[in-house]
Amino acid sequence: MKYISIKDLNYKYPDSDSWTLQNVSLDIEKGDMILVLGDSGSGKSTLAKCITGAVPNFYGGTLGGNIFIKEINIKDMEHVSRAKEITMLFQDPERQLVMDKVHREIAFGLENIGIEENQFKRRIWEVLEFLNIEDLAYRDISTLSGGQKQKVAIASAVAYMPGCIILDEPTSQLDPSAAEEVINIVKKINEELGITVIIIEQKIGKWFDYADQIVVLREGKVVHSGDKKSIYKSNEEYVAEFLPTYLKLFKAFKVETYPSNLKEGRKLLEDYHRVNVKSSERILSEDNLIEIKNLECRYGKFQALREFNLNIKKENFLGVIGSNGAGKSTLLKAIMGLVDYSGSIKVFDREVKKYKLKELARTIGYVAQNPNDYISRDTVYEELKFTLDNYKIDDDRLIEETLKNLDILHLKDKNPRDTSGGERQRIAIASILVLKPKILLLDEPTRGLHGRARLKLGETLKKLNEEGTTIIMITHDIEFAAQFCNKFLLIFDGKKAAEGSKEEVLSNGIYYTTVINKLLRDADEHIFTLEQALQGEIKR
Repeated sequence: MKYISIKDLNYKYPDSDSWTLQNVSLDIEKGDMILVLGDSGSGKSTLAKCITGAVPNFYGGTLGGNIFIKEINIKDMEHVSRAKEITMLFQDPERQLVMDKVHREIAFGLENIGIEENQFKRRIWEVLEFLNIEDLAYRDISTLSGGQKQKVAIASAVAYMPGCIILDEPTSQLDPSAAEEVINIVKKINEELGITVIIIEQKIGKWFDYADQIVVLREGKVVHSGDKKSIYKSNEEYVAEFLPTYLKLFKAFKVETYPSNLKEGRKLLEDYHRVNVKSSERILSEDNLIEIKNLECRYGKFQALREFNLNIKKENFLGVIGSNGAGKSTLLKAIMGLVDYSGSIKVFDREVKKYKLKELARTIGYVAQNPNDYISRDTVYEELKFTLDNYKIDDDRLIEETLKNLDILHLKDKNPRDTSGGERQRIAIASILVLKPKILLLDEPTRGLHGRARLKLGETLKKLNEEGTTIIMITHDIEFAAQFCNKFLLIFDGKKAAEGSKEEVLSNGIYYTTVINKLLRDADEHIFTLEQALQGEIKR
């Protein structure tokens, strides 16, 4: 049965000259899991907002075409009816958590859709048990981890018992373990409760394996819609970009049998062996730029970092990995002098505490997780010009060069608030890169990025690193780190768990390794990327 039917949908935002969505037609079956893919700015989030009715009721703009939910035009549905039928979770769970306690957060949503009071207690406790988070019921939301907040946001949505839940980048801020928990929770919601689920994601992973239908958008148009096998067989280069890495490997080897999971894939690779192995490792400098000794950081009674020692050398492109709450972001903040610490941190042989903040910021560029913290001007050009003006640098060529390198030159005159999450991420990075800092600290820079934008960022960072910029990057994107980083640091519970080369840190990892390594470690435990894997063949 056609549960959601979209016919010739067109939309453009207020004061925009271009259409964000163009002639979108799509049918969604009741109870299906839909995965919506596409480059940053392709219209994925806007499509979701149209389905919920937030576009145009909240955002304004020009809307054409029709959306039918259970054969009722969404234009004819009152606000409460839409909210009961379809609910949406945004990229950042903190943007929609409004109460102080978990149980009150779930109750708040139920009150807004008019659930009878005698059903409150049952709904709250049943959904907490369904998601296995009863222990969080009376917790202060401010004390929860990112993964826990995401589960609470999902619980609030499930408590409505809507017909459809839309999730926009639900795992973008989560470590591999927490991300897998959320994916399995959503799968359970879809399978056991029959709730239609629409997922918008850049981290494709297991979403791809679980999806019934995959929709690919490009520049506001649907360029592909079908099941997993149809994408695997597609010859369109843009569509093939959205295959998981392991399927790209099989496609490159012209394997006709579609492997539905890693277990099947591993069997197909039993006769794989590497040939023509080429090493691209370069000799790195032995000079220490950053020296950290006996570092301790606390937030009240909570100890974020303990007994921490680390030397970061010139030309390192260091990938910092580990679970949420392990102390990764605190490490970067300590290097920038943004948190109190005991112990010693020296940058260029000088204690961080002796730097003036503006002097330190010119030496070390720091881009935190939330790109909105870096947006204060009305155009992207003015955003970068503002940074340069703060340091009395008058060179527009730096702005053009930086925007071009990050593939966002076309956004130069656009208001950064009107860009997609992935585009905003690159704008934030550009506002710091324009200074050409000697050391660059990045906290989750690939959040919201996929395909060409992600690759372009990696190539830009690699080029900067090869030209002498030392980079320290926190990431949950192990595939990206394995492709571009030359050193790795694994942190657990505020302590250094492993440090060294890709081979030393990622080989035979359980969570903290790549899908390619999991597939091919029996043949060669030092294969981590698609590029490395393609230096081999399957014996026929």
